[in-house]
Amino acid sequence: MAKREIPKVKVQHRDRLGSRYAARLRKAGQLPVVIYGHKKEAVHASANAEEIHDLLHRNTHLVEVVVDKSTEPCLVKEVQWDHLGSVIVHVDLARVDLNERVKVEVPLVLIGDAPGLKEAGAILEHPFTEIEVECLATEIPDNVKADVSSLKVDDTLTVKDIKLPEGVTTTLDPDTIIAVITVVKEEVVEVAAPAEGGAEPEVIGKKAEEGAEGEAPAAGAKPAGGAAGGKEAAKK
Repeated sequence: MAKREIPKVKVQHRDRLGSRYAARLRKAGQLPVVIYGHKKEAVHASANAEEIHDLLHRNTHLVEVVVDKSTEPCLVKEVQWDHLGSVIVHVDLARVDLNERVKVEVPLVLIGDAPGLKEAGAILEHPFTEIEVECLATEIPDNVKADVSSLKVDDTLTVKDIKLPEGVTTTLDPDTIIAVITVVKEEVVEVAAPAEGGAEPEVIGKKAEEGAEGEAPAAGAKPAGGAAGGKEAAKK
């Protein structure tokens, strides 16, 4: 693997700590960072926020931190985001020896067109978006690719099927499944048919209407009309 140029990050010491001062730094376009490790004293500093965002967007893991007149290689160890997960609020940088092997998480990228996805209802499930690898600090890959172009329905792709770059290993079990194609079947809902010879459904209010208009008055009952009907009978 060809060695790439390590990007440099200039930082400035910061003497004041606390959330209020950190908020002022971010408002001024700076980002609070902490440099630690290798049995050296931790350094609290600040870096250009736009520069850090650009490096992280390019999945950068290894940087050369320039502080005062010294330069030391560091790994981007931890990135803290705000409660919405949209703004970086703090970055931890861990000192590293360029000749030591390190463990880092890198993106897992699925490539190829799986023939199993052409079947109706087929979906590709992949439980991992990142994979932990171990390698020299100078040989950290941008990502790890997994080819799914041979997968049919119910086929699986495991860690041992991944072709890792030379000098790079993974900490995951070789039989760990990273991709599988399954078919989601539609659930058929059966509608019960009405029973044969069933009674006609009763219509609310039907009997009441028949009693008022369709039935003959019972013997001795007063004709409809109440008091007006009584007056007509007296005239006769």
